[in-house]
Amino acid sequence: MAEHSFVSRRDNTFREYPPASAQLAMIVAFYGEMTVWIRKPDAAGWHFPTSGRKAGETILEVAKRELWDSARIVAPRLDLLGAVRYLTPKSTTAYVYMCEVSHLSWWYEAPDREKVAEMGIFRGAPAPLAST
Repeated sequence: MAEHSFVSRRDNTFREYPPASAQLAMIVAFYGEMTVWIRKPDAAGWHFPTSGRKAGETILEVAKRELWDSARIVAPRLDLLGAVRYLTPKSTTAYVYMCEVSHLSWWYEAPDREKVAEMGIFRGAPAPLAST
């Protein structure tokens, strides 16, 4: 399992993680008191919608794209919480966003099943969780 650390955007050290340094966007989407989780076909467990940056995208564009591609969510607003640094053989930085949603369109328009096997809303962390 990879070691990781979280830095809040309010922390002075967050300046060390400019948007251009983030390779991933992770989104914690709240539906009332529950959170939205997904499970991809090649993953052993549940995780928050997360995706890598494509050429020419800003990290905010990555977050918006991933929310739609994986959970069919169009968030009215994304709030930056901070950054997670994964210390693997190659360090990776993920910007972590949160949003509140009142509408889940996957009830009638599901994402591509080759990319997302399941979507769910949970009061706590679902089991099993995907390893990082």
